[in-house]
Amino acid sequence: MTSADSPLESQLGHSFRDPALLREALTHASTGEAHNERLEFLGDAVLNLVVAEELFVRFPKAREGLLTERKARPRVPYPRRGRRAALAEGGRHHE
Repeated sequence: MTSADSPLESQLGHSFRDPALLREALTHASTGEAHNERLEFLGDAVLNLVVAEELFVRFPKAREGLLTERKARPRVPYPRRGRRAALAEGGRHHE
């Protein structure tokens, strides 16, 4: 890290090579400035590739339809929240 790091970089403990790209990545389209939608598109594509590869490796005999279904509906537990919030949504409480 350098003394010219932004407060965010200082908090993260990481210096970004391209401050303009970082600013774009953190900017919503509603600002009217260069924004993150194209980067979000690219990130979504990368994440889909990683998930697809993991499913492909984890389920070597699964047919395409099952892999597609599992990719569309991941089985992820509720994040850590209060018991009432999880139960109110019909889920189980994970602690």
